[in-house]
Amino acid sequence: MSTWFPNGVAVVAGGSGGLGAAISAALAADGCDIALTYRSNEAKAQKVVEELRATGRQVWASKLDLTDANAVKKYLAETRERYGRIHTVVYAAGPSFKVEYIASITPEEWARTLADDANGCFNLMSASLPHMRDSGGALCAVTTCAVERIPLADILSAAPKAAIETLMRGIAKEEGRFGIRANCVAPGCIDAGIGHAALYESGDRSFIDAVKAATPMQEIGSGDDIGNAVAFLCSQRAKFVTGQSLSVDGGLQL
Repeated sequence: MSTWFPNGVAVVAGGSGGLGAAISAALAADGCDIALTYRSNEAKAQKVVEELRATGRQVWASKLDLTDANAVKKYLAETRERYGRIHTVVYAAGPSFKVEYIASITPEEWARTLADDANGCFNLMSASLPHMRDSGGALCAVTTCAVERIPLADILSAAPKAAIETLMRGIAKEEGRFGIRANCVAPGCIDAGIGHAALYESGDRSFIDAVKAATPMQEIGSGDDIGNAVAFLCSQRAKFVTGQSLSVDGGLQL
């Protein structure tokens, strides 16, 4: 039994992605059984499952479209039936998006990104509440430090995450009386998932050097940095912390 988590399961939406896998691993290391979801990459999800099962945890992967509210409700009901209790829910999903200036974004791109990200998070969190009100629990959403420091041509990342951060603060305000906590982790430049692609796929070393120069700690973060932050906020180590956004960015947003 975990020292910092009750019996039951931690749900990680987007648990097959770079950050989601790191979050799942951190929660598993803290003694949690994991129910992770993926949208399309079954092979990658199964690899994460195999790695986590090797640590002795129970792990279950399911394909899930978070924009389908009914599917999300059904998934959470099945998960609670399987494990008895959902004590943690993490949103670590989100669509791919273009890095482009606002003047170049089409209304269709804008609507799709908001629907996939902000609406997907809402569907997950709102459907989780009925399963947590009787025994409490922790919700966490992975956002971005760009909510506080808007970079050029990155509004398709920042805008949906700003909506998500506000949603999580609202949940913290309304659901605290039921023992439910809601927080965010806001990554900076992280060498995992889409962050890895942004940093290294172009082969432009000058961009990496510029990112490091703009970061007070002069480093690029890792997926483990995000996973450990999420695990902390969801655990009893942070039992009196709610409605907060923890920036894990080496000081980038300062």
